[in-house]
Amino acid sequence: MLNQPGIDHLNSETDAMGHSFQVDRMPGVRVFLLGLMLMIPLLAVSGRLLFIQYMNAEYFYSQFGRTTESIEPIPSRDGRIISVDGQILAIDVERFDLQAHYRWLEEPPNSRWLKKQALKLLEPIDRRNQEKVEAAKQQILARRRRLWEDLAVVVRMNPDELKVLCRKTQQRVETIIENVNQRAAKVPSEIQIEESFSDSKEPRSQNHLSAVWELLKETLTKPPRRPQKERIVVREELDYHTLKSDIPREIALAISAHPERFPGINIEIATLREYPKKTIAPHEIGIRHRIDDKILVARKQRFPEGDPLDYREGDRIGKTGIERSYDRYLRGLRGLKRVVKDRQGEIVRTEIIREPKSGDDVVLTLSTQIQEQVQHLLDQTLQRLQQNVDQTGSPHHVSAGGCVVVLDVRTGAIIAMASAPRYDLNLLLNPSPDEWQAVLNDPKRPLFPRATQMMLPPGSTFKTLTSIALLESGKVDPDEFFSCRGYLDRPDRHRDYIYRHFGVGHHDINLTQALTQSCNVYFFQAARKIGPQTIYHWADQLGFGKPTGIDIPGERGGHLPDPKPSNKKKKSPWYPGDTLGIAIGQSRLTVTPLQIARLMAVVANNGELIVPHLAQSIVPSAESSTTRRKMISYPRRYVSGIHPGTLQRVREGLINVVAHPQGTGYKTVRMKEITIAGKTGTAETGGGKNDHAWFAGFVPVERPKYAFAVVIEHGGSGSKVAGPVAKTLIQLLLKAGFLTSTQVKLQAN
Repeated sequence: MLNQPGIDHLNSETDAMGHSFQVDRMPGVRVFLLGLMLMIPLLAVSGRLLFIQYMNAEYFYSQFGRTTESIEPIPSRDGRIISVDGQILAIDVERFDLQAHYRWLEEPPNSRWLKKQALKLLEPIDRRNQEKVEAAKQQILARRRRLWEDLAVVVRMNPDELKVLCRKTQQRVETIIENVNQRAAKVPSEIQIEESFSDSKEPRSQNHLSAVWELLKETLTKPPRRPQKERIVVREELDYHTLKSDIPREIALAISAHPERFPGINIEIATLREYPKKTIAPHEIGIRHRIDDKILVARKQRFPEGDPLDYREGDRIGKTGIERSYDRYLRGLRGLKRVVKDRQGEIVRTEIIREPKSGDDVVLTLSTQIQEQVQHLLDQTLQRLQQNVDQTGSPHHVSAGGCVVVLDVRTGAIIAMASAPRYDLNLLLNPSPDEWQAVLNDPKRPLFPRATQMMLPPGSTFKTLTSIALLESGKVDPDEFFSCRGYLDRPDRHRDYIYRHFGVGHHDINLTQALTQSCNVYFFQAARKIGPQTIYHWADQLGFGKPTGIDIPGERGGHLPDPKPSNKKKKSPWYPGDTLGIAIGQSRLTVTPLQIARLMAVVANNGELIVPHLAQSIVPSAESSTTRRKMISYPRRYVSGIHPGTLQRVREGLINVVAHPQGTGYKTVRMKEITIAGKTGTAETGGGKNDHAWFAGFVPVERPKYAFAVVIEHGGSGSKVAGPVAKTLIQLLLKAGFLTSTQVKLQAN
């Protein structure tokens, strides 16, 4: 043909195999090959889709129902504080809170959540069947209705009341959602910024084929972009919310035992510290409160390998009193549980990893019977003093408070330690700002632990120690008579109480009589003979100027002035008047009521310096490996260098204070039922304020069992104000069986 292409190899009539060659001989083959080239990628994509749909469907369904695990604490119970007579003074009580998942209370139900709940009811093969999906949705809605109907019955609430609680919770969460999304709308999207940045970094395609390839790769490999106006899902939508706090235990157990009836419902267990006796010995029991950051940091530094008590943020720790001193015993160890949740935040399964361990109980030496009665006695005394001031219009300041301490002379066990005024321990657990300010601003200081921190001049009660000092010095014969004209050198200073009020003195008087009648002039003259250093030495030996070692924190030791301070101490001038003042419990000397009570115990028990204490024993918790009660021991020692004869002469004087008609406690303290030894004290304060009223002693005289100290701040005369309180105290001990009536009439010396 004349129009054939002019190419040499096409001009040949045969091909390489020798066959005749024609260009259009096999057009169908060319079309087939072209179609095959197009079908291969499509077959690969289709094969992958079929593999995912049928062979790997379970994997993707499992990812759809993926769960998350977390380790959560199980609250433990802190140990109890129990009185010696079996009364519970501090205890952890369980609180059960009813919680509901937000999606189960939301109205109308969230469409995505509802569909996911419905899909859970279906087999994988049925999840693409719309009719079955709709039927499953109706089952979920019916289950929601039954849930709230059953819950209202179990918690004994009107269904409408329960709906109101749900509505309030939903309104609160919706407010959070609105606020979060409004704030997000004002801030540029981080995703948009990132995408624009990445787009600016990618080079533009140089040709159409490259552009098509990049578009295809992005479409197949990158997730779809989220619309800018898609709402943010906040955490509160995927969490449980408390509907009702402190539900009864039986209701909580009924709900927990039937999770299939109460889907989306959780019982949150917490422990709260309670003080059933409220105002009984609040300063001594103390309080447990939320641990602060400083203590947490300090414990981490102290225990770098892990806190043995496992303290964490939000835990309670003993802050004051027994709660603090014995925190290592009272502290319970939290348990741990593994909680499995689905993608919606609902609890699927829980597993206990470590059971919680309760804290040990601490048994005190306190008797709630005596403690309560003594507190009431103090309150009545202060109220009566207030009424007297109101009726007489006295310019003197009314008493701010008082204190009574009663302890065993042999062991130091405290059976009562009452302060007035005081506070309710439960009030301090979660006080309102107004309540807290009212307590802080109270001029009578109800938070002040008077027994261990109130430092006052002891007045004539300290003559007990001065008597020991002058007898042990050997410089004063106890039977030697000193002349008392009512004052020492001048009528306007260093006087006796009777001279200030009646203008007379005690005439000739010896040691026993001086203690009995509380003669200042006798002790002034004796102090001049023995010197201040002797008094200081014996005061130091008997524990003044330092804490007694009681097992509660914050105790103060008072102030014992040193006539010859060492270089380490701050030096101050020592005047002759200081020697005279200390001899009768005045000058710069201050003591605590607990120190005076211990002084009386030393006289009663023949010189043994006991350690006052409140804790008697530790009782292991039920989870402990041992059931044996641990008795707490305390150090005891005899005062070095003190002679039994010295204490015997001092006891004679203290006995006559109450038993002798001329004794300062004869009219207000003496009882026929039992013999009492003691010493009155009227400590001058100056500044136009009333004196502090003291009475301290021990009982019974024949076989001393208890020592005690009574002090009324600015109460006035020790014999007239503190004496009657001491007498009533002993009557309470007799009535309660702590003492036995002796019916012995002691012959006064």
